[in-house]
Amino acid sequence: MAGITDCVSEGLKYPFKDIKKILSLGILFTIINVIAFAILEKTINIVRIISHTDGNNIALKISQLPSTDIYIIAGLAIISFIVVLIINGYQYRVINFAIGRKTELPEFNKISNLLVNGLKYFLVSLIYNIIPIIVMIAGFELQSIQNGDYIISIISMILFIICNLLLIMALANMVDNDKFTKAFDLKEISDKISALGWVKYIGIILFAIIVYCIIMLALGIVLMFITMFIVMTTNQVMIIMAILSVIGGLFINSYICIFFNRVYGSVYNEAIK
Repeated sequence: MAGITDCVSEGLKYPFKDIKKILSLGILFTIINVIAFAILEKTINIVRIISHTDGNNIALKISQLPSTDIYIIAGLAIISFIVVLIINGYQYRVINFAIGRKTELPEFNKISNLLVNGLKYFLVSLIYNIIPIIVMIAGFELQSIQNGDYIISIISMILFIICNLLLIMALANMVDNDKFTKAFDLKEISDKISALGWVKYIGIILFAIIVYCIIMLALGIVLMFITMFIVMTTNQVMIIMAILSVIGGLFINSYICIFFNRVYGSVYNEAIK
């Protein structure tokens, strides 16, 4: 049985098996980042219009908004969601390839399949995080009413950690069986984690997170120098943000995405040995 570091070290090397596919995924992340940037710009414009409209009548303020901006934001949001599903579908394939012990990266073909599997990946991730999110919102509300009461927030953080630890095995269990409901078979998921050992399971995930933090710290320093260089050529904040979002999407997000999902599949393999 592989050690705690083996799954992570293999996951670190795996994305470099095919640079073209990393960049292909990176283009999708770049599209998401650019769309988010465009939505932010339009939203700022809408907020500016509302704040400069006299009176307290909300209906009047909304009536002053340019309908084109609202339509553009809605259209961009739909496009963004479709791209997210494709990315999630590719993550589904990365986990599947890891479980199948395939050394190559998945292809970007059969878009309808990517969308369907991407939707399953999205829904499972959302469902596992619904309860922690609800508890967190309740905690914020209680804090505003009862000043200094942080118990609910602490509980929500614990639930978030537990749910996401289960989520990793749940996604892999769904992919391995190619069945959506298998993501919610908690007994089967718990048994597989127990077979690996909870300490080793959590150790692998924690080690992956630590490695991720180190990578992001190093990349943060590099991006800082890139930002300084860009600032010397232009002082336009929006241009700087746009350039950084493209760099982040094209190279960083794609690599981290493939790395983590490869680790998910590898951890599952260790559990079912």
